[in-house]
Amino acid sequence: MSAPVVLLSRSGVLRLRDGHPWIFPDHIESTDCTEAGLVQLQGPAGRVRGWAVFNPRSRIPLRLVVRGGAAATEPGERWWQDRLDAAIAARAAELAPGETACRWVHAEADGLPGLVVDRYADIAVLQAGCEWADRLAPAVAEHLLAAHGMRGVLARHDGGFRRPEGLPEGVALLAGDVPHAVAWTSGGVQRSIDPWTGQKTGAYLDQRENQRLSPELLPGQRCLDAFCNDGGFALHLARAGRDVVALDGSEAALAQLSANAEANGVSARIEAFKVNVFDHLHQLAVQASAGKAGSDAVPGEGLFDGIVLDPPALVRRKADLNQALRGYKELNLRALSLLRVGGRLLTCSCSFHVGPEEFLHMLRGAAADAGRDVRIVSVRGGAPCHPRRLAFPESSYLKVVLLQVTGAW
Repeated sequence: MSAPVVLLSRSGVLRLRDGHPWIFPDHIESTDCTEAGLVQLQGPAGRVRGWAVFNPRSRIPLRLVVRGGAAATEPGERWWQDRLDAAIAARAAELAPGETACRWVHAEADGLPGLVVDRYADIAVLQAGCEWADRLAPAVAEHLLAAHGMRGVLARHDGGFRRPEGLPEGVALLAGDVPHAVAWTSGGVQRSIDPWTGQKTGAYLDQRENQRLSPELLPGQRCLDAFCNDGGFALHLARAGRDVVALDGSEAALAQLSANAEANGVSARIEAFKVNVFDHLHQLAVQASAGKAGSDAVPGEGLFDGIVLDPPALVRRKADLNQALRGYKELNLRALSLLRVGGRLLTCSCSFHVGPEEFLHMLRGAAADAGRDVRIVSVRGGAPCHPRRLAFPESSYLKVVLLQVTGAW
């Protein structure tokens, strides 16, 4: 039985040629296919252009799986299994000894549309962002148990990312057993997560390398970890002998930070405060500018040698970009105002709609308004387990810039 065909418009063929794996409704000339599944892509003259998974009800109806002409072989029934195994093997080659957590599958960047799999020790947490990945999830879970020694696989389909695809939300056990406390290790730091309720799949693994290297990136003694979550940066800094003020608005995240700090023997080096981080940074900056101190001082008062600024995504839609940039600028202005001359700021944005040049332009404005001379030490991204495809800019969402204050006026 021949596969269903989707005929692309000329603009669709051009988009495919540019390399982006997503094809939108206005790139489709016609199709008789009404059901989700694997389809053959053809150009206006009937020339075969590749294969994609199709969902007529999605805002991204076509997600490419094989590019090429008539010689491109139709993917077999379990083509995904080879790609899954290859992605996992690539991570095994990249991980340092003793690392027990990473992203195993990074969706389209690994050729597996909409599928994300994060590993924490012997537990895997899966997210399916499109109908194809959702249908495949049970088979993926069974394969992870049978072929990769996982104890259990959990589906984290909460957080709203499935709504545009019309998929149901929730958290569900897919296979095996998944406890509420899972211990894992990164860079010698022991951490624990609750995969059922933790942020994203349990932790922010895209920052794994930046967290591990943070003592080298921020060599000063007194550090601030703003939006600290469960302490990914704070724990590494404290373990290296730094004194850390940690700020977050989540009581659950700070409770996990406290438990992690105790497990690593660094509780005495971390002061954690449950605050509105935006407001608290403003109060700290005002206090530092006025030179105030004493019993009425804001918790964590004083200047810092190093600051980590890793806020949640401030923009979900391109229409909100300007408002988000104002928010980022205000946060970075406050952080720069809290640094001693010679101090460093590791500032991050996980908002895809804020591009690298826009992020740097915002930082220039923040430095000027803060009255700081600033140099760029390095420009970084996510961990290697979050591969970035040149033709898929959505995979390069995380921007990390290391700045140093060289003067103030």
